[in-house]
Amino acid sequence: MKDGVVAILDDGAGRYLFIRRGLTVKRAPGWWCFVGGQVEAGESLPLAMAREVREEVGLRVSVHDKVHESLSPNGEFRLHWFETRLIEVQQQPVPCPVEVAELRWLDVAAGLRLDPILPGLKAWLEGRASGRA
Repeated sequence: MKDGVVAILDDGAGRYLFIRRGLTVKRAPGWWCFVGGQVEAGESLPLAMAREVREEVGLRVSVHDKVHESLSPNGEFRLHWFETRLIEVQQQPVPCPVEVAELRWLDVAAGLRLDPILPGLKAWLEGRASGRA
């Protein structure tokens, strides 16, 4: 099984960065999710996390605790979820045009209204909404 990473990136005001995946990407085109991706050979999970955020939305982040783990919908990836924080607060995201069709900063309730949303993210958000996570 391959390793993947997922960025839990909040803006400090209770909103998380959601992306709608590009319509031409191989996996889950057009679906809403958090920034993430595949870990490359020889790469640590935190380095992969920082790289994916930089590549997909142009933000420089620090990677903190791993707080969750899930499997991708097709079972191909073990996903490691990390709390991430902006290194410079005033940064503005710049989406990669191929990988990211749209991005939004949303709270948990608004995130749960996105459709379609990846099942693992929906479950994580539901846990936040009920106070479990």
